[in-house]
Amino acid sequence: MPSVGLYFGIYSFCKKTFQHSDPDNYEQRRALYIGLSAAIGNTIASASRVPYEVVKQKLQTKAYASFGEAMRDLSYRTLFPKGSIASQTLRDVPYAIVTLLTYEHLKSVWKTRAQNRFPKVPVRSWDLLVGGLSGGLGSYVTNPMDVVKTRLQTDSQLYNGSIRTCAMMTLEEGGPAAFLRGSIPRLLHKVPANSFFFLFYEFFRSILRVQDDANFSMAKDEK
Repeated sequence: MPSVGLYFGIYSFCKKTFQHSDPDNYEQRRALYIGLSAAIGNTIASASRVPYEVVKQKLQTKAYASFGEAMRDLSYRTLFPKGSIASQTLRDVPYAIVTLLTYEHLKSVWKTRAQNRFPKVPVRSWDLLVGGLSGGLGSYVTNPMDVVKTRLQTDSQLYNGSIRTCAMMTLEEGGPAAFLRGSIPRLLHKVPANSFFFLFYEFFRSILRVQDDANFSMAKDEK
C-alpha cells in the first residue's frame, strides 16, 4: 500500500507537471511524458518494495519458519541483499511504462469507442477490462526480469549479487523458457489486481474531480 501510494502519487504529479510545463506540445509528446512519469514514479517506489519482497519470498520458500522469525532477522543486509534494488528497479520500471502506456491508450481511444458502441454496458466495466489487459501485458513482458529479481532476492550469494550472472545461469539451466517460469501464476495475480486497482483509481478520480488529460487539453484550447 505505501509503495503504490508513492508510485501513483509521483506518477500523477510528474504527468501534471509535464502537462503544464509544455502545454503546446503535450499531446504530441504524450506517450513520452507518460513513460517518463511512470519511470520516475516507479524508480522511487521500487526501493521501498525490496524489504517486503525479500521477506515475502523467504517466507514462501520457507527460509523463515514464521513471520516472527523474519522480524527478528531484520537488518540492512537481509532486507537489501546485493543486487536486490537494481533488479527490482529493472523489473518495476519497464512494467510501469508498459502498463501505463497501454492503460492510457486503451482508456483514451478504445474505451471511448466501446462506450459509444455499447452504451448499455456500465462504464466501470470498461475500467475493469482496460485495467486487467494493461496489467496483464505489463506483467507478461517483464516476467524474465521478475525471474531474475526473485532469484537474486532469495539467494543473492549464489550469483554474487550480479544480475548478468543470474541471467546467464538461468539461461544455462533452462534455456529461454526458464524466463517465463511463474508467468501464469503472476498473470492470475496481476490481471485481477490491476482490474480492481484501476476500477477504484478511476472511481476516486471521478469523486475527487481530478482533471483528465482530455479536459486539460479542452481547457487549454478554450483559453
